[in-house]
Amino acid sequence: MVWYTVLSESVELARQFERKYPFIKVDVLRASNPRILNRITTEVQSGKYNYDVVRTRDYVMHHLVQSGLVQPYESAERNAYEPGWRDEKGFWTSTDDNYYVFGYNTRLVSRAEAPKTWEDLLDPRWKGKIGLDGQDFELYLGLRKKWSEEKAQAFLKRLAKQDVQFYAGHTLLAQLVAAGELPLAWVFAHRAESMKSKGAPIEWVSNMDPIIVTLGPIGLGARPQHPNAAKLLIDYVLSREGQQLIQSFDRIPSRSDIKPRTAKLNRKQLPLLPLDPEVGGEIKTHMNRFRSFFGLQQ
Repeated sequence: MVWYTVLSESVELARQFERKYPFIKVDVLRASNPRILNRITTEVQSGKYNYDVVRTRDYVMHHLVQSGLVQPYESAERNAYEPGWRDEKGFWTSTDDNYYVFGYNTRLVSRAEAPKTWEDLLDPRWKGKIGLDGQDFELYLGLRKKWSEEKAQAFLKRLAKQDVQFYAGHTLLAQLVAAGELPLAWVFAHRAESMKSKGAPIEWVSNMDPIIVTLGPIGLGARPQHPNAAKLLIDYVLSREGQQLIQSFDRIPSRSDIKPRTAKLNRKQLPLLPLDPEVGGEIKTHMNRFRSFFGLQQ
């Protein structure tokens, strides 16, 4: 069986799956989202369907669904996943999440001073002190979904006047916050929690509504060479056992009945807003629009 995936820990997931089902061998091909999409597209054009299971970013999965490159599979494990974390037609279910939150350096910013609302970010005190990734189009999409197109655009144009600092990657942003080089930045909650547990001076805002969430969907190939084994793998990754293994990698499992690694990551206490994979149909447009608000090169 062949698994195309972007998840860095997929090899360990596959090894644990093989221990559970020793009669199945999983070949893991790990690559970036664009490379997986390009590889599948190129292979299919030549009449090859080499992949049995695919796990990508949400917007890539949308392309695969629209192109008929994955098929529905209603795993029994899907009942433990909330709406928004699973496709209503059965094409995909999310394996793990990224919660986008504002992290701050606790030596530079007190809990009382930390922003509590999106409007708080517009306070003059934060001018030149906010860090974002230059490709954070999810910020635009999340605010648009929560508010409206007009309100989201108006807010981002005002935020741009805060002299936002741009860096490549949310891990780097979290490291810069912990190092005191940035007082405040949009980071992944699980990364901040992991760093905090190791003594780093970083905390994050848990009540800013919404907390925008990106998903990691897994789906069944359109023409799997090993359909039964592929379904077993999907079942395993979505099961409590598989989700607890994902959590052990310092990730946030998508399954709703998994006890959070820390109390602060309790999904029931957070204003989570999962993005719709359907936005992937216009990803370039969304990216360019986000960058245009901040005067970044298209």
